[in-house]
Amino acid sequence: MNIKIRSEKISDYSSIAIVNYEAFMGLNTCKQYVSEPVMVDLLRNNLLFDPELSLVAEVEGRVAGHALFSPFRFIVSGNVQPGVMLAPLAVKPEFQNKGIGSALVEEGHRIAKEKGFTLSLLCGHDNYYPRFGYKTRMFSLTGIKAYVCFKDFDGEGISERAVRECDIDWITEAWNKGHSSDSLAIFPGKNISDWSSYSKRSRCSVITKDGKVLGYVRVADSDIPDVRELLADSENIPDILAYVAWKKYGRAEGEIKVAGTAEKFSSIVSENLTVADDIAAYSAYMIKVLDDNSPVVEYCDGVEKGIIKPGVISFHPVFDLDD
Repeated sequence: MNIKIRSEKISDYSSIAIVNYEAFMGLNTCKQYVSEPVMVDLLRNNLLFDPELSLVAEVEGRVAGHALFSPFRFIVSGNVQPGVMLAPLAVKPEFQNKGIGSALVEEGHRIAKEKGFTLSLLCGHDNYYPRFGYKTRMFSLTGIKAYVCFKDFDGEGISERAVRECDIDWITEAWNKGHSSDSLAIFPGKNISDWSSYSKRSRCSVITKDGKVLGYVRVADSDIPDVRELLADSENIPDILAYVAWKKYGRAEGEIKVAGTAEKFSSIVSENLTVADDIAAYSAYMIKVLDDNSPVVEYCDGVEKGIIKPGVISFHPVFDLDD
């Protein structure tokens, strides 16, 4: 079977959507929808999107597979690094187990390395991706469990609104201030679409109090609210977390997951706000080093040896579609 790997063309968009639909619907016939075709479309809107890293596999003139390597600016051990996220990788069911997925991944790595990217990150099957050099348990999507108890909080004067174009400068400045020294972080981007909601179960909001901006929060609704990004000065964080609890539980008391570290929150711990480590670096959370001379090597080695805690990261809001 002759497999041709090439970069996508606009004329491939429909075929790529079909590949992703059939591949991911086939994984679970009980699913009522698949998010991957929409996810691919939205990731093309990122300012760093590179069509040369959106790869298709052609077999006898038919698009049989697709792999998307999305460029992002990463922080690795406090250093800015160019990296890619591999998601999704899809092969039509009738073409699976024929080496197409492997060919897509290997070509994607080759192109990304040639372009100067230092790492590839993904969330995937730990019995498949390590064969390509991916290291498992490299990061976590949760960092702490916070417990808030503000008995006198009534939410008066505090409200939330959608992100506006005029917010982007201070949001990105707050992100850089909050994450520039992280062991691992992914910068979403500079478009308003990089800071907006894509799922009915999540919301991206600017929180205000008496008309004054307190900060930005991205929270996914679940049994325990899941705060995937929180950008605010430390003195405003208690009010924002109290508000998140109040919206969920009807009172400013309860547990909240936060994609942050206990060290970052140590300065605001009080009798009304306590935190506990909740880092969960599952085997599906993987990184491949693309540049052996980059800080990514030291980070991955440190995590493997237990010298460095796995970084706590937030994916781009587009990935909330998978919830």
